[in-house]
Amino acid sequence: MSALIPLEKWNITKFEGRYTPNTLRAWARNGCITPPAQKVGRDWLVQSDATFQKPQRTIRIPQAVDFNVEPVDTVVMAILGK
Repeated sequence: MSALIPLEKWNITKFEGRYTPNTLRAWARNGCITPPAQKVGRDWLVQSDATFQKPQRTIRIPQAVDFNVEPVDTVVMAILGK
């Protein structure tokens, strides 16, 4: 485990200060930093070797889809695996 540093310092060391404080705080809140950032008081701290990890979105297909409706695009059917 490495030392905890403020988000702003991590931004400077990892990204040369490219991102705004609002973006960094959003990343911390949404779990986009690995290992996760820790909120201490009103400041966010991260490990000095932490990395940004883009969140993976999952796609949900509703169970009540009626595939017998015409016209059904073949590309859509291929995507859905039907």
